[in-house]
Amino acid sequence: MTHTCIVGGWTEPRGSRPFFGSLLLGLPGDQGELRYVGRVASGFTDAQLGLVWKQLHALKTKTAPFAVAPETKERAHWVKATLAVRVQFSGWTRDGRLRRPVFAGLEAPSKHARRERTHKQLSALAADTTRRD
Repeated sequence: MTHTCIVGGWTEPRGSRPFFGSLLLGLPGDQGELRYVGRVASGFTDAQLGLVWKQLHALKTKTAPFAVAPETKERAHWVKATLAVRVQFSGWTRDGRLRRPVFAGLEAPSKHARRERTHKQLSALAADTTRRD
């Protein structure tokens, strides 16, 4: 499956990886709030890491854009929720998180403005972790 998610922040990198460790992702909830749905750390080329980093750094803010800020092992940094990315993933966990997400590219700014799935639809997908669409 592939889905467009909103980037709400990033975590510090580990080891020798440059720029960031993972992107913290969200989707709009029923009330328009940004709901955390997981993180993506794989699938980036070195060039993409640098390109995404420049955009993240330009959007940096002090407060989390998520309705409930996620707990992270590495230090989290927050951004204005205007950057969207495509991720490929194998399904939804029972708690509404992306299962095995992989970065698939940046999304055009206007494309992510519409809500692709309602909270109810996401809950139904999360309940059926074997569904493939």
